[in-house]
Amino acid sequence: MPNEENNDFEITKELENINDLNNQIVEMEEKRGDDSIEVLESEQAPEEFFTTPKKRKWKDKIKDWWKKLSKKQRILFCSALVIGFILLGIGLFFLTKSLHKEEEIVPPPEVIVEEENYTYDNGVLIFLNSKKEEIGRYTCENQNENLCFVSYYSPEDILSVEQKIYENGEKVKIRSSILLEQYVFINDNARVEEPKLKLYNLKEQKVENTYQAIKKVDTDKIIVQNESGLYGLLQFHDGTFTNQLDFVYNNLSFMPNEKNYYVALQNEQNYIIDEKGKNISKAIDDSIENFNETYIKAKNNEGKYVVYTYGNQKVFEESYDYIELYEDYAALINENKMVLKFYDQNKLNEEAINLKNTDYVKTSVYDANHVLKETKESFSLEENNDIITITLYEGASTETVTLNKNEGKLNKNLRNMNYFNGKIYIYSDTEKETLLGSYTCANKNDVGSKDKELKNCTLAYDTIYEDNDAESPGESGVIPVFNERFVFISDNPELVNENNETVVLYDLKKNASLGKYRTVNTYSYTGTDDITFSTVTDLQVVAKNQSGNYGVIKINLTEVTGHIGFNYSEMERLRDYYVAKDANGYLLISKSNGASITSAIPYKIRNYTDSYVKVKNNGKYYIYDFKGKQINDDGFKYIELYDKFFAGVNENNQLGIYTYLRPEANILSGNELIQLNLTDYYGNKVLAFKISGTEVLVGNSDKTYAPASQTIVLPEEN
Repeated sequence: MPNEENNDFEITKELENINDLNNQIVEMEEKRGDDSIEVLESEQAPEEFFTTPKKRKWKDKIKDWWKKLSKKQRILFCSALVIGFILLGIGLFFLTKSLHKEEEIVPPPEVIVEEENYTYDNGVLIFLNSKKEEIGRYTCENQNENLCFVSYYSPEDILSVEQKIYENGEKVKIRSSILLEQYVFINDNARVEEPKLKLYNLKEQKVENTYQAIKKVDTDKIIVQNESGLYGLLQFHDGTFTNQLDFVYNNLSFMPNEKNYYVALQNEQNYIIDEKGKNISKAIDDSIENFNETYIKAKNNEGKYVVYTYGNQKVFEESYDYIELYEDYAALINENKMVLKFYDQNKLNEEAINLKNTDYVKTSVYDANHVLKETKESFSLEENNDIITITLYEGASTETVTLNKNEGKLNKNLRNMNYFNGKIYIYSDTEKETLLGSYTCANKNDVGSKDKELKNCTLAYDTIYEDNDAESPGESGVIPVFNERFVFISDNPELVNENNETVVLYDLKKNASLGKYRTVNTYSYTGTDDITFSTVTDLQVVAKNQSGNYGVIKINLTEVTGHIGFNYSEMERLRDYYVAKDANGYLLISKSNGASITSAIPYKIRNYTDSYVKVKNNGKYYIYDFKGKQINDDGFKYIELYDKFFAGVNENNQLGIYTYLRPEANILSGNELIQLNLTDYYGNKVLAFKISGTEVLVGNSDKTYAPASQTIVLPEEN
C-alpha cells in the first residue's frame, strides 16, 4: 500500500509540473504575439498585409484551442494523454509477445533430404564425403545430369514396411550411398529408362561391374541384381568387395533385424535365410512380406495374409485382409476390424476394434520438393508396462483404445471364459470361439502381471448353508452355467463384506440381470475353480437376497422364476424338506410349494422322522413332535431318530434305546447301556454305532463294526 500511495503522489506532481510548463508557454506566446504586432506597425507594413486573407496553419489552430481551455481542462487532457500512451505501450508489448509465441509453436514441415554425396559439373560427377570434401571424380559418357548421376536404391517391392511416395503415387527415390568412401553405383546411360548401373571404384577410377538394381542393407553391404536378373549380396571391406551371397535368388530383400536375416525367393519357394545363405526357415509357398524372430507374415495367391512358424506351420487357421506381427502377438484384420491374438491363439480383445480406414501400411506422401504433405495410416500400436495403446487415425483426428496385456495372459488359465476391460465373456467351447454371451462388471478387475485369478468380478461359488445331522455337502466350487444361458456372477468391490457382497443371476441370451443376491446355493458342489456346464429343467436354488432374507428360486430350460418367498432369516436343505426360520421359530417346509410341515420349533431342526424332529440347544439334543411339543426333558449328547424309537448317547458316551412315548426307559436287553468306542455319530466316517433291525453295531478304531451283546427289545404294540 505505501508504494501505491507514493506512485499516485509522483504522478500527480508530474501532471502539475506539466500544467505549469504549459501555462508558461501560453504566457510567452501571448507576449510574443503583442510584440510582433508592434514591430509590424512600426515598420509600416503594406496595406495588403492586413486586407488579404492569410491561410492559418494547423499549429496556430491548436494554440488557439489550447488558450480557450481552463487550467483544470488542460490538466485532465494531459492526464488522459499520458494514460493513453501507457495503455498503448502495454497493448503493443503483449501483442508482440503473443505473435512471437505463435510463431514458435508452428512446426517446420518434414522434408526428405537427398544425400548430397556428389555434384554434377559439366559432364563430371564430383563425389563428396560427409564433410563435403571431394573424394573422387567420374567423367560421364552421357554428359547430361539427367542421364549421369549417382544411382537410386530400388523401392522394396515385397515387404509391407512403411512406404514413402510422391503426390502422383510414385515411390520416393532414395539416393544410394558411397560405400566406404570408395565404391559408388552410377547411372550413365543413353536413355533414362535403361536399368544399367555401374559399380565404380573411386580410388582405382574404374568400373568394377554392372548391375540392374540395388537395395540398401548397411554401410558395407548391398543387395544387387545382376544382368541375368538374379539377386545376390555384396560385402565391401578393406578396399575390395566379395559376393557374400551368390547370385542364385529370384528376389532378395532385407529389413533391419537383429540377426541380419533376409527374405529370399528361389525356385518359386520363399525362405528366411541368414547372411551366409543358410535357410533359417522351411520353404513357404506364399510370398513372405515380414517376419520377426519366431514367426513369418506371408501373402497367399488370393491376396490374403497368413502367419507361419519358421517350420512352415500355420499359426492361425484363418487368413486375413492384413496382419501386423509383434513380439508375442499379432494384429489380425478382417473387414476393417482388428483383434489381437497371442501366437498360442489366446485373445487380447474379444470385441473387434473398428478401424477408420484401410491404410494398414503407413504411407508418407511428399510433394515434388520432398516436403511431407500427408501421412496415411490406419493405426499405430505402442506398449508400455503391459498396457497396449492403439491409436486409430481418421484424417487429422485420432482415437485411442487401450488393452491390458495381463488380462490376455490371465485368460490363458481360464476355461471357456475370458475377461477383457471390465467384461466377462462365456464360451461354449474350450477354444473360446463360440461366444454364449458377456457380462459387464460393476466392479472391474484390475489385473496385474502376477494375478492368476479374477478377484472383484468372476463366476460365483456355491455357499453351503447346511449345518445339520443328515446332509453331507460336497466340496463347494464354481457354480455351473445352466442350460448354456444362466450364470451366477460374483461382482464385488475391493472391500467386500457380508453386507455388500453381490451375486448376480444373469441371462446370457437376453443380456439381462434376473436378480441380485448376497449368496446362493445351487447344491452343485462342483469342487472346481473351472467353469462347467449343466442342463437343468427344475433346479431349486436357495438364495439370500440383498435384504438378508432367504427364499428359493427355480431355474428351468428357458426361464427363472420365484418359488418360495424371501420371508426367512435362515434356510437350508434337509433331505426332502427345507429348514427355515421365521419370527416364530424353525419350520420344516415343503420343497414343492413352501407350505409348513411342522409348527414352529424354538431350536434349529437337525433331522426328522415322519412325526418327530430333533433339535440341539446348549450342546444337548432334544426331540419335538411336528406340533411343537417337547418329548424328552433330559437332553442327550447325541440323538438319532428312527421310526419306532430313538437312540440316545449320554455324557459318558454310552448308548441307550428309547421310545417316543417313554423317553426315559431304555429298551436294550437287560436294560444295560452300550459303551461306545468312537464319537462320530453322523456323516461319512466310521460311526460310533449303527442300528440294523434290532441289532446294534459298534464302531471300532480299526474302521470295523462289531455286534453289541445287547439287542433292542421293542415293546408290544397295543
